[in-house]
Amino acid sequence: MLFSGLALAQPAQRFERAWQAEQPYTPALTTPSAEVDLRVDAPPPDDTAAWQPVSLPVSTSRQVPRSGGAPQLQVRWYRVIYTVPAGLKEPLALYLPRVSGGAVQVIQFDAGHWQMRWDGSDHRREQWNRPIWVDLGPAPPAGTRLDLAVGVVHEAGAGLRVARICVGPRDELEGRLGWRRLLQIVAPQVGSMTFLALGTFSFIFWLGRRREHAYLLFSLSSVVWLLRNLHYYIDMPTDPAVLSWFWWTTNASLSWVMVLVYLFAFRFDPRRYPWLEWSLVGFVIAMTVATAPFSWSPISSLLQQHLINTVVALGVTGWLTVVAWRGGGPEFRLIAAALWVAEAFGLHDLLLVAGRITPESIYLLPFASLVLLLSFLNAVQSRYAQAIDQVERTNAQLEGRLAEREAELRANHERLRGIEREQALLLERQRLMRDMHDGLGSTLMSSLVLVEQGRLEAPAVALLLRECVDDLRLVIDSLEPIGHDLITLLALLRHRLGRRLEAAGLQLAWEVDDLPPLNWLYPPDALQILRAVQEVLTNVLKHAGAQHIRIATLQLGDRVEVLIEDDGCGFDTEEAPQGRGLRHLAQRAARLGGEVRIDSAPGRGTRVRLHLPLQRNLAA
Repeated sequence: MLFSGLALAQPAQRFERAWQAEQPYTPALTTPSAEVDLRVDAPPPDDTAAWQPVSLPVSTSRQVPRSGGAPQLQVRWYRVIYTVPAGLKEPLALYLPRVSGGAVQVIQFDAGHWQMRWDGSDHRREQWNRPIWVDLGPAPPAGTRLDLAVGVVHEAGAGLRVARICVGPRDELEGRLGWRRLLQIVAPQVGSMTFLALGTFSFIFWLGRRREHAYLLFSLSSVVWLLRNLHYYIDMPTDPAVLSWFWWTTNASLSWVMVLVYLFAFRFDPRRYPWLEWSLVGFVIAMTVATAPFSWSPISSLLQQHLINTVVALGVTGWLTVVAWRGGGPEFRLIAAALWVAEAFGLHDLLLVAGRITPESIYLLPFASLVLLLSFLNAVQSRYAQAIDQVERTNAQLEGRLAEREAELRANHERLRGIEREQALLLERQRLMRDMHDGLGSTLMSSLVLVEQGRLEAPAVALLLRECVDDLRLVIDSLEPIGHDLITLLALLRHRLGRRLEAAGLQLAWEVDDLPPLNWLYPPDALQILRAVQEVLTNVLKHAGAQHIRIATLQLGDRVEVLIEDDGCGFDTEEAPQGRGLRHLAQRAARLGGEVRIDSAPGRGTRVRLHLPLQRNLAA
């Protein structure tokens, strides 16, 4: 028989040879603007002389230049016969990895005539990258010969690429189909989506750092790469005009991807090449216009378009490689190496489009995105790491400078504290000298003059000396650390004057309550309080002739009161002369921010109230 050499009894057969026949084809048009109906109505030729042996896969280039008129169509049949092996119970299927260049139908000779098993006319736009799968149903008895023919309706003289036809058990062929779909459809889609996701993140990062143009170029590359790969995994538009613009978008975007990738790579070289960058921008604009689907477009061939892109890419990549190896960093060199891998993938796809390599190969350019993406991520990560290192070095320098400044500030602080201590000691020394001069010194000088003049007797001299000693003790008591406690200060005075009061026959009633601390009670003000209270007690000893004296304290809102009350002879506050003692008492209270009130009447004793503020502005 004519076709006996094409049948081999094995589970799954990949046919290396087939029988080929050609027929003219006259398409039907419903309207002048409608699409051509590519469904085959006529069966393959019955004459065995019309069939010629042919080797698979088939890969032919265009032999007749494309004319401006309606294309002449023909049907090319590829016929194979599969013999069902013994023991095969699984359903059968036909698997064809790729048919490019025409619409495909699969028919089977059964019961004396040809029957349609699968019609791919509606999928002819996507057929260049979609594997063909035909379910042949349950396996017939062993030894049954399946006569199958694959028809391709194509333009006469146009290039045609047909892979080897596989027929066999469905389960076995489904594994091949799954891998083919993964590599030809799913992988480009996943790669594009991954690239786009990282590009979106890069764009968001660029919004915060507008000077980092590399991130913007990265994000734009991801968008254009998505447009470039759309035809690998989506259904094509059915309208011819829209289809033309769709193909133009996907193919013209390859030039944009190429230029954006180069501009991104240039950002990792410290040198700038504005002449080259603007030349690339001009090139991609010119290619976009020249390949547009207009009747006057100078570049209408897809192969010609990709050939121009390849020539420009080889030149720019070669120049970029020289620049990278002469003065670029490791990330720049890695990008240059990745570009060569992408160039190799692109050259492979160009040869596949031109029919120079087997159509069973897959398009590799979509996988170039993974290679470029890894090199881009390495470059971005390196730049980020360098920025982090620079920040860390800057922080270390700032920390060192800050430590030096802190050491200087501590040294200056210690010097200032030393100066403040010396100044405080000096002020305290001056205050003590002033207090001793105004108090003790003045009393001693006046007493010395009186003694020299012989105007003081021994008892008077002793009294004056006792007053001088009391004043000196007051100065010393004012220096005691009392923690702003008025009660502690008065207790010191009580301890000093207790014996004198007992010797004078006075009974002291000590009725003090706890008071809050006085924030302003420092030694100078403490001395003023002690002198004011001592002066009142001295007046009681000298003039009142009292038997009892009471000292009490209490809080009156935002003030405190020191009460000194005796049961002496008293005096008329209206008629009593304002001597120096009462005047000094009022002045001391005023210096403390308080006041003195004196209540007295003849024969009814005297009551002195010293009012002091609870809080006082220390800066005042």
